[in-house]
Amino acid sequence: MAPEAALLGHWTGREELFPTAWTTGGYADGALTIEPGPGGLILDYSETQDRGTLTAHAVLVGSGFWWFDSYGFVPHAPGTAGWEGHTLVLDRHSPRGRTVMRLRPEGTMLVVELDTAAPADAALAPVMRARYSRAAG
Repeated sequence: MAPEAALLGHWTGREELFPTAWTTGGYADGALTIEPGPGGLILDYSETQDRGTLTAHAVLVGSGFWWFDSYGFVPHAPGTAGWEGHTLVLDRHSPRGRTVMRLRPEGTMLVVELDTAAPADAALAPVMRARYSRAAG
């Protein structure tokens, strides 16, 4: 089985959010849908918490990916997408810094880790940690 096959489906779970320069820490409810796309994967994401909802859409093609979210920042260039074993690593840079997202299956769960660095050459720091369960349907 190709590693991406284990990521496919609709996932929901509780997220732990860490404080950043832009947000406070806390918890959120998250949902991910990962589907095959033309030459790669399509990822739709939503995060709901007290202060509102973040929605995002990512398109992965080959070793590149594009991330669009409701914060409104348009990617200037594609990020990189690659596999480290069974972990999908999405790494993107922007004028605001660097963001790295890791998605890996762990038994029946999907583990997602999101780290950021501002500026881009600073050390990565955790932004979000989550374990999602596959949703029915």
